[in-house]
Amino acid sequence: MSHASSMPRLRTHANYERLVALAAESHARGRDPFAAAPRDIALARLYCHAFRRHVIGAFHATRRELAAIAVAGPAAPHVARAAESLADLADRSMDPVERDVKALISSFHHYATHVGRAVESLARACDLTDAAAGTPLAVIRERFIAHMEAITAGNGLSLTRDDAAPAQGCFQVPSLGITIVPLVYGDHHSWNLAWLDGVKSDVPCHVHREGVEIHLGYGPLHGHTILGDVKAEVTEGYAMPIPPGTRHGYVNIGSLTHHVPFIFGSLTLGGWGVFLDVDARPTEAGDLEALTVTAAELNGTVFLEREIATAAAARATLRHAHPSRPDPARRHRRTRTFPGCGGGRAARARGRAVSRGVGRARPRHARARRRRGCNRAARSLRHPGRPAGDDHRTRQ
Repeated sequence: MSHASSMPRLRTHANYERLVALAAESHARGRDPFAAAPRDIALARLYCHAFRRHVIGAFHATRRELAAIAVAGPAAPHVARAAESLADLADRSMDPVERDVKALISSFHHYATHVGRAVESLARACDLTDAAAGTPLAVIRERFIAHMEAITAGNGLSLTRDDAAPAQGCFQVPSLGITIVPLVYGDHHSWNLAWLDGVKSDVPCHVHREGVEIHLGYGPLHGHTILGDVKAEVTEGYAMPIPPGTRHGYVNIGSLTHHVPFIFGSLTLGGWGVFLDVDARPTEAGDLEALTVTAAELNGTVFLEREIATAAAARATLRHAHPSRPDPARRHRRTRTFPGCGGGRAARARGRAVSRGVGRARPRHARARRRRGCNRAARSLRHPGRPAGDDHRTRQ
């Protein structure tokens, strides 16, 4: 049984405990891949992606904090072991979270095992040094546990916030001097927050060689967003797509504090690679050409809150598949209409009148041609307006 299966110092949800037990059982049987159901694999993937954001969050920051304190004596090996487990956790950053059972018996098992080892090692180091509450080692341990329990004590849906920079959960970009809060991390993309708590709340201009990015701004704000050789004044929310190799940044105007959420993606570097693929490009905003936000040079930048309101107001069509339910059209064949036969109540009335031999007299051969046309349409469709074999129902 792995260390992850017995973690009395870490609160866990029943879903998390079940996955730990399933992974341990699989490894005990030589990594048996048949122990997990599809639901277990889906849950394992959710937990893995929640852990993944801490590659530059708690895994990185905790290891940095441990390196900054001096621990001697019997506790030193446990601190070193915790740092090694944190490094092992960060090393998973380039490994994809698979969509099959490997998500459980490989990725999740690795995260759960090494998180458990890191927590256990920090606890033993605190015990051996009699670290009281408030001492550096005890604070490091408690903050790390809080970050991990936000995942392990949840049902698999890990919530994040973009309105704070949690202690021991962020990344400092050396070349830009800004704090990054990791929010959501996929295999090839990430959602982050540039936490700008300085006097100016600027994002220094920089370039990404490989990755694409989208800067998001939420009001209230007042500043200049920069893309290439132009700038645009923004006073409301915006979304600016940024191609690779294009200079970009943000210059704050006035006293409004502005934090910048951004999305980064790269098939080469992964979502977290934004911090490897960044070159500072100091720029004077006054030297740039001023344009409007919607100018072509801004690469399709839009007003974010306006677009969200438009999307929320739009009427959506939902299609639900019910292959096991009988097609209601089969129960109402006599009231169905087909191309060339008209539609609505009038058409159904005409159909009933024709079947009863009443109504306006028409040449017999004309009525026969019309019936043959309707029969051919009926054979080609299972329901008016839908292809044959389509078992979907449409609701506005």
